[in-house]
Amino acid sequence: MKRSLQLNPDNRPATWANIKHWRDTHEVAPVATAFGVFDMDERSDARMAGSIEQFDSLPTLQAGKLTWKRADNSYIALTKAELQSVHSEAKLNRATRGAVLHVKAEQFRQMDPAPTPAQLSDLSFWLEE
Repeated sequence: MKRSLQLNPDNRPATWANIKHWRDTHEVAPVATAFGVFDMDERSDARMAGSIEQFDSLPTLQAGKLTWKRADNSYIALTKAELQSVHSEAKLNRATRGAVLHVKAEQFRQMDPAPTPAQLSDLSFWLEE
């Protein structure tokens, strides 16, 4: 029986498709704020914006606060001003991270050899200076 050695695909140089996949995945990853880490993908962003807009009419409002779920599934009660602060900070942090990811993706594409998919799967690898 003949044996063959095969390289783990996660350890091969990444393709442009791999780089774009991880860039897009990391762009919508949870975002840190002063009130904790929150999901901030498009749907979460729209949900938070809608809740801020309709804050005083929401049936789940209790004592002027709305209970919101963080990315780690813990809950926090927030006033309208606090929720607006979380939303603004999260949007800024997401946009900042997105700009970094956009530039890094092109840098990774031009590297020879390219980073591996295993490296690209780690967000901290993208954010290294």
